[in-house]
Amino acid sequence: MITPSNWLFFCDGLQFQSYEEWIGPWEFAHPLDRDWNESLKNLSQPTDKKIIVFDGIESGGYWPLIGSEAEPLLHLIHTHSHPDNNIWYTNTDAHAQRNYDDWCELVNPKMRIHIKPIVPGQDVGKFVRRYKRFKDHSLLKFESKHRVICMVNRPTCARILTLRELAGLPGFIYSFNCTDLSYVIDGESNDDSFNMHVDMLEEAPWRYSEDGNAIEFLDNHCHVDTNCGINMSNERFDQTKRVYFKTSHSMGEDRDAYHDFLPVQEWLDSDIDLVCETHQIRQFHFSEKTMKPIGFEKPFLVIGCAGWYKIFEELGFKLYDELFDYSFDKIESFRHRHQAIISQIKDILNMDKGILNKKLLDISDKMLYNKRQLLEYRDVEMNAFEMAKQIDEL
Repeated sequence: MITPSNWLFFCDGLQFQSYEEWIGPWEFAHPLDRDWNESLKNLSQPTDKKIIVFDGIESGGYWPLIGSEAEPLLHLIHTHSHPDNNIWYTNTDAHAQRNYDDWCELVNPKMRIHIKPIVPGQDVGKFVRRYKRFKDHSLLKFESKHRVICMVNRPTCARILTLRELAGLPGFIYSFNCTDLSYVIDGESNDDSFNMHVDMLEEAPWRYSEDGNAIEFLDNHCHVDTNCGINMSNERFDQTKRVYFKTSHSMGEDRDAYHDFLPVQEWLDSDIDLVCETHQIRQFHFSEKTMKPIGFEKPFLVIGCAGWYKIFEELGFKLYDELFDYSFDKIESFRHRHQAIISQIKDILNMDKGILNKKLLDISDKMLYNKRQLLEYRDVEMNAFEMAKQIDEL
């Protein structure tokens, strides 16, 4: 494609001069060595060109409004940029404009920038490419052995709260891996990464915040979609025990596929996928965790932000309301929204098998429709350069 000449491009933590440079070999590996702080220092000089800061993988950047101090992208943009620069920020959050307005009210920045999210983000293209490259579709076999599965890698508070409610219940199965990709070799990993997580856990009483969107312990106030720093083990769930499933499939050097794409047999043998998405507070995120059950035609229920399913429908997908009651989607408090979701999952675990099978059969056409909607979703591969062209056409 032709690189728009009236733009400066910042994406994946680096500055690029052209589309050709972006698709070529990078000096730093993505995403482990992204350094927005360093690259965005280049915004300090005034320019007549428009500037795009494109983070097409993530929905965040709103610290200190939400998120952690490790995700300060808006802060960095406003700190480093000359106030006269014309900047556009793109992430994958459907609620980006609202969250940016609230962020500005909180921090009172020296300037304002434009917000134009891409929803869903680049994960769509990544999933579709993997799906088309995957050679083992015909080899996938399954039996209905489990009602519900929840697969957890990154140990956020929301995911820990989910497992401690459901672990040990008949028909429920889960993985709890906590393994960084750098520890995955040919689909195998040892316990080192998990043990580091366990060693950092605090032992202390905890409670929900007043609004139900954070966990408080010692002097910490942590939103539920940030990493869990306290041991929340109970009589059903042991947070210090790794539960790991290994896939029999491979995608060569694509290590990330082991986390969010390649199916394990336990997942194939489960009727429903309970997906604990990346974000639950204010930010809409539609990741490969959710694309996986859509692409492989498995019923799923997402634990996401308030209004997640409203956006999901607006994107053209259909709800499985023969199986689930989505009224929880309007509940702002994570604590109460989560309780409503967990209650439904427990009802499904106790449901008569014949009734459940009938409900699953009733949504089969919708599952096929959603799969096609996902695989055909976007004709153009979205990136900073395509987004700049779209903005020029506004």
